[in-house]
Parts: sequence; C-alpha cells; structure tokens
Amino acid sequence: MKILVSSINFAPDHAGIGVYSTDFPAYLAEMGDEVRMVTGFPYYPQWRKRPEDRGRLFRRDHFRGIEVLRGYLYVPARVSAPKRIWHELTFCIFAGVNLLRAGRHDALVLFAPPYFLGFSGVLWKWIFRRPLVINVQDLPLDAALALGMLREGLVSRIFRRMEGWIYKRADLVTSISPEMVNTIRAKGVGADRLALCPNWIDVAAASAPVERGRFLAAQVQARDKFTVVYAGNLGVKQGIEVLLHAAKALEDMADLHFFVIGDGADKRRLLAIAAALELKNCTFLPFLGTEAYAEMLTDVDVVFVAQRLGAGNNFMPSKLLGIMAREKALLVVADLSSELAHAVADSGCGLVSAYGNLAGLIANLGILRAMDPVERGRMGARGLGKVREFDRQRVLGDLRARIEALAARRAASPR
Repeated sequence: MKILVSSINFAPDHAGIGVYSTDFPAYLAEMGDEVRMVTGFPYYPQWRKRPEDRGRLFRRDHFRGIEVLRGYLYVPARVSAPKRIWHELTFCIFAGVNLLRAGRHDALVLFAPPYFLGFSGVLWKWIFRRPLVINVQDLPLDAALALGMLREGLVSRIFRRMEGWIYKRADLVTSISPEMVNTIRAKGVGADRLALCPNWIDVAAASAPVERGRFLAAQVQARDKFTVVYAGNLGVKQGIEVLLHAAKALEDMADLHFFVIGDGADKRRLLAIAAALELKNCTFLPFLGTEAYAEMLTDVDVVFVAQRLGAGNNFMPSKLLGIMAREKALLVVADLSSELAHAVADSGCGLVSAYGNLAGLIANLGILRAMDPVERGRMGARGLGKVREFDRQRVLGDLRARIEALAARRAASPR
C-alpha cells in the first residue's frame, strides 16, 4: 500500500502521541508499504524548537524508510489556551499544504489531536477520493470541560460541532479505549465507522533484561532507599502535584525518596510547588533516553501514575504499557471509575486511590513499601501479563488490515 500519515508529533518528539505516531508509520514501512509522514518541526515535550528549525517553513527528511514532510508550527514559550489554539492552527495550515503536496495515496491516517487537522484531512479526501482514517489519542475538548479548564458555552459548542463534523466524514475513526470510543459515538459517528485500536507496545523489546544498578549509581541521594518515581509528560491533566504533597507529608521517613522525571507545560509550576514545600526528598530530572529510561525502571521500587479527576475517560497515560512491561508495581491516583483505575485494578499490578485523597495515596504507598520485595515483584509481573494483549504486531496488524480493506473498497468503487 501507499499510505500517508500525519501527526503534530513525530520523532525525535518522544512523549505522548509522538510515541505512537512515530511507530505506526515505521511499522507500515517494515511491512513493505510506501509511507510518507506529514508533521511539524520537533518541539515536544520541552515546548521548544531546536535552533536549526527556527524560522523554517518546510523541510524534507527521511526516517526508518519513511519520507517526512515537515511544516512550520508556532511554539509558545509559555503555553496558554489562546496560544495553544494558535500553535495547533499554524501546524494544521502548513500540514494541509504538505498533504496536498504529497498527493494521492491509498489512504490517509491522521493522529489526533489536534482535531483541526481533520479539516485538512477531509479536504484531502474530497480532492483525491481516498479513505480517511482518524486515530483519536486524546479528547482535549472533553477533558478541558471535565477539568473546568473550559466552560460550557458558545465556544465549546462551536468546537464540539466542528469536531463531530470532522469525525462523521472520516471513513474510520479509531480510539484507544472503550470509553473514548463511546464518547466519539455520542458525537454522531456511526458504529460501522468506529473501532477500538488500543495503544500498543513491542513486548519483547520493552521487557528485555537490563543491567541493574546503573540509574541509582548516579543518584547518591536515593541509594539504599525505597524509591517512588513519576516519569512522563508533566502536564495539567497528569496532576503530579499530589505526589509532591505526599513527599512533604512523608519527609520524616529518611529511607524514602521520590523522583519526578520529564518535561512539559506544567513543569515550571511543579518546580515552584516543590520549592515552596522545601522538599528535600524529591529529585526532578529531565526526560531520559530510551536506554536510561529502561535502567531507571529496572532500579526503582514503585512507579507513580496520576490522572486528575474528570480526565479519566478522555485520555490514557502514554507510558503506561511500557511501565507495566518492566514488571513494576504501580501506585495510582485517578478517578476510581476511569479506564486507568480499572486497568490497574483488574490486572492486579498496583494499588489505586482516588485523586485528591492524600491519605489514601499515603496508605497505599505504605502497603507497597511494607511488602516483601518478592511479593511486590509478583504484583508487577501481573502487569506484563496484561500488556501482552497489546503487543505491537497484534494491534497494528489489525489496524493495517482495516486500512487495506478500506483502500481496496474505495479503489473498486466507481468514481
């Protein structure tokens, strides 16, 4: 097949949607498909372009057998709602130009958000008369309303109608959890055009043995201590401040140390909270490379995952599967009715408390800390068992087959 893919994030962006919007076209190329990628210039999760990319409007790259067409996007130094909208609009405008430059392919696959990209996708579909597939990784409008970041009103109604208009014109809309699929169905998308496509992982690679001790050898402040780590995007939806308050409440426990690893739009605020709390038992580190990240997960005792109330059915933590594949016990705070809470509780790979319940978080941490390491290891191992359901070959093989069927059907239909 000849497949066109587009996403705002692509390698070397290495967090959030970029993990999947990079690996999906790479998988297609491995299967022998001819693949082009339409994306922006790298900026995420630091929210900062590389010096060599500033001022560039277009560039053509190659990555793992994929031709990459990059277009300009505005990246604000500080993220606010109006600036984020302008950031997404500039990307979608230049991506639209690149989609038209790329020309006819057997199918176009968009990774959303931003859902504004769907307008360019629909235009491409109308011009070239080929199927449009939208993979929804996040529902930012629903999350913003649920979290109180946006109020119900004229603006939200306009955005909701635009979003529904786009989805209803796609030949297939996929999303990563049953609840998100149901939310999209409620926007007017027919069941015959909807499918569950969970995020995936290369289980063999993600669970490969890593030498112990390398991460903690460089972190003298945490040696011989019980370690709790959050590693990933530092955004508003993650609500990482609850871990900082737990660290403050437990500051008298000399054998306990916390890590917050990553970057994102909320990092500045989190650093300010940590400074105000005068935390001495918490270390902030930047994003780690792939090898260093695996070494970190091998060394630490417990991995913390957070999701603010209201966001739980509108996105899933992108690094969750990779953490579970490393057989680490999870300490989770989330809406107890969320997909995240159910996934962890059902697999038995961690303990969950309600977001905002600091006492519950501290109690669960105490339970994990008191566990025999072998028992805690068994808990983490149950996560690896669950992850096998989401193996890369299985999930992407199914998605590719759906796209191939759509392309064949459109090619056979009269013009």
